[in-house]
Amino acid sequence: MADIEAVHNAQVVEEAQLATAPPAGGDPVPLGLLVFALGSTVLGISLLGYVPLAVQGNTIMPIVFAATGLGLLITTTWAARIGETFVATVLGAFAAFWISYAALVIGLAHNWYAIPPTAILHTIGEFLIAWDIVIFMLFLVSLRIPLLFSLILGAGVVGVTLITIGVLESSAGIQHAGAVFVLVFAALGYYGYLGTAIVSVGGKPLPFGKPVLSLLSGK
Repeated sequence: MADIEAVHNAQVVEEAQLATAPPAGGDPVPLGLLVFALGSTVLGISLLGYVPLAVQGNTIMPIVFAATGLGLLITTTWAARIGETFVATVLGAFAAFWISYAALVIGLAHNWYAIPPTAILHTIGEFLIAWDIVIFMLFLVSLRIPLLFSLILGAGVVGVTLITIGVLESSAGIQHAGAVFVLVFAALGYYGYLGTAIVSVGGKPLPFGKPVLSLLSGK
């Protein structure tokens, strides 16, 4: 009888704790995907030549830095507060990418870093190579989560790789191919936003696909 009473008391305490628990912290992913796709859209359009490279520091950077970079920084903090470690990692990494990209482009445009003209090409190449590795690392872990996120990160890896080759080889054609992949992961980002945002207002989720590792194992 004592054991039964102890179990009952424990259940009562647990129910009381659940009743007084704070509401769920929400989902930072819709906002993260939306501002990520926004920055990717303007970058892709710019790389296709719509905005001359020489004036990027005065045109797309306000969106890339103030909207995408800072927006992702907000969602990173949000994800970390609710214990979403990998979500915070992805959002934080891309926040760092966009903010550092803005710092690079604006700094080069205004010669903040006093980099000799002969070293600018390899400076940009070094930046892109480093971030391509980071995105690839995120892609590897994403193989355990829904397919959509692997497609976004995979397209990011291919896009940045092509842009890097295009920059180092001074090939506008290869850079334009990279820009197409940038627009592809922007489009996937918008799809992901719709899927997560619809759920947040009570709708049915859009299909994101099974994780790649599950597909490979036949599960």
